[in-house]
Amino acid sequence: MRARLKSREGFTLIEALAAFAILALALTQLLLGVSGGARNEARADFLLRAARQGASHLDRLGVEGPAPFGVTTGRYPDGLLWKLFVAPGKTIDGPDGKPIATSFHARLVIERPSGYGEAATFSTFKIAPPPRPGQ
Repeated sequence: MRARLKSREGFTLIEALAAFAILALALTQLLLGVSGGARNEARADFLLRAARQGASHLDRLGVEGPAPFGVTTGRYPDGLLWKLFVAPGKTIDGPDGKPIATSFHARLVIERPSGYGEAATFSTFKIAPPPRPGQ
């Protein structure tokens, strides 16, 4: 008696495992692309907020009062941390020997509080009138 061969329908175990492996690789690449886009969006948001805060901070420097020489730190209302380095520059004297202007260099470093080490650095050089007597 001969055994009759049954026709097989469906997939073998090896074919199913190969299909799952290919699907897993494709999904991994898809998720990496999506997460990379989310990281880039978060970094762009940080840089936009840092640029706005930094420009405003440096614009006000020396206008509301004398520049605070040395290092100062703080936190903006949106949570970004800042560190300001201000160094005095040259004093410009008039023909009579009295100072007519002073200068200073400021460097502002803004960091994310998340601890990823992301930071934006801005710097400016300003010329201001000398402080008036009694200020």
